[in-house]
Amino acid sequence: MARKTLAEMVNISSRYLANIELGITIPSIPVVLQLIQICRLPAERYFNPSLIRGDSEQRQRTNHKLQLCPEKYLPIVEATIDGAIKTDEREDA
Repeated sequence: MARKTLAEMVNISSRYLANIELGITIPSIPVVLQLIQICRLPAERYFNPSLIRGDSEQRQRTNHKLQLCPEKYLPIVEATIDGAIKTDEREDA
């Protein structure tokens, strides 16, 4: 999404959004909440970073993608994860 488009959706200036992205400006809670909602980001990442502090980048990316996954495909994702866990358990035995 273009910065200008996102800024308009959140009702902030493009410059202010750029400063947020660059870490120059810390946004207000209402702005953070709007950005999280519009960009479909995992809220816990911003409000409880200790939950993901130990997660690898791949696990973080996968968690984010899971949040974006349409509900109707979650059974497929869950079955795939269950299969991976069972395979790993068999290899450990």
